[in-house]
Amino acid sequence: MTGRHRTNSSALVLCAALSSACQLVSLPEQDTDGAMSDTDGTTAEPGPTSGQVPTAGEAPTTGPVDPSGGTPGECDFPGAVQPIFTASCSCHAGGQPAGGLSLATGESFAALVNVESSQAPGVLRVTPGDPASSFLVEKILPAPSVGQQMPIGGMLSEGQVATISAWIAAGAPETGVFTCSAGGQEGEVGEIEIEVDGPVQVLVGETTPLTALVTNEEGEPVDVALTWTSSAELTLYVDGKGVLLGVSPGTVELTASAGGVTSAPVTVEVVDHDPPAATFTQVRALTDQRCAVSGCHVDGVEPGDLRFDREPDRLWEELVEDGAEQVDMPRVQANAPTNSYLMHKLVLRKPAVGAQMPIGGSPIAAAEAQVILRWILSGAEFN
Repeated sequence: MTGRHRTNSSALVLCAALSSACQLVSLPEQDTDGAMSDTDGTTAEPGPTSGQVPTAGEAPTTGPVDPSGGTPGECDFPGAVQPIFTASCSCHAGGQPAGGLSLATGESFAALVNVESSQAPGVLRVTPGDPASSFLVEKILPAPSVGQQMPIGGMLSEGQVATISAWIAAGAPETGVFTCSAGGQEGEVGEIEIEVDGPVQVLVGETTPLTALVTNEEGEPVDVALTWTSSAELTLYVDGKGVLLGVSPGTVELTASAGGVTSAPVTVEVVDHDPPAATFTQVRALTDQRCAVSGCHVDGVEPGDLRFDREPDRLWEELVEDGAEQVDMPRVQANAPTNSYLMHKLVLRKPAVGAQMPIGGSPIAAAEAQVILRWILSGAEFN
């Protein structure tokens, strides 16, 4: 355990008991313009990622509660399992949850425990006491036998999978406690300090990473997952690894939180800048990987009447020349990222319509958003 926040758990968490587990529910996504999903749990890393900020250290990752390593402690479903669903399974929420499975607070337990899977007749989504026979477990592991690994566009950490497995192994209690690895209880985080050495500036179109020091109530460093929050996401975008991207000039407050504790805000100034241009070819490489996939903005599944599997010239026309169907805004307005619905869907946690894209997965990496931002800033040309 180190004094810097790191999220990739080093503990091996799932043994042979999980190797034959079954699945959750495959979810063809349906949302508004700008959706991005991935079928193999990977995230593209294209484009340049330079930036200017007086800080040092390795970029942290983030996500929902991520118990892993350390001395076993006590967890419960509302405090340790539900936050994983809430942060990572947004497609299974709202008025029309994917596959008819709601993982929303107050609904997930009844939808999972002792409920037969709609994809695997005769198999329960969660079999209390038996993670290896629970349909949920295989679905959150790589290469499930039916459909895609969940969440689409990302994957749960080892610690998160271990927490879900431990809950099931303990009998899947609704309110009772179960033994879990350290890191899952809110009380273990005492203070979070974003590590900066002075005033923070980020140039429009550039990226820079931040780190945070997390300590427990005794002042000892702990390794937990952080949630980074920008007070104005169309000015400064921060991804799940704490990497900042300047979107438009302005001043914002940045915080990091975990376990019910939030850091003191850090003021970040985004300074006007003319970054290097990105091309539509680079953007298309991103959309081919993240958007033109089964169940997401392809032929037959066209939320917002937007298809990313079209020929390049037709896709460019849909993005640049056609307005968004869900809101009165262009999908992409050349030189105006803050008035481009595509950017709204990618960087706003709560866009005007629907959910942040990619639905069901981690928010887009700052390096990916940077490519799209630079293309828009340079005129959104067909090149």
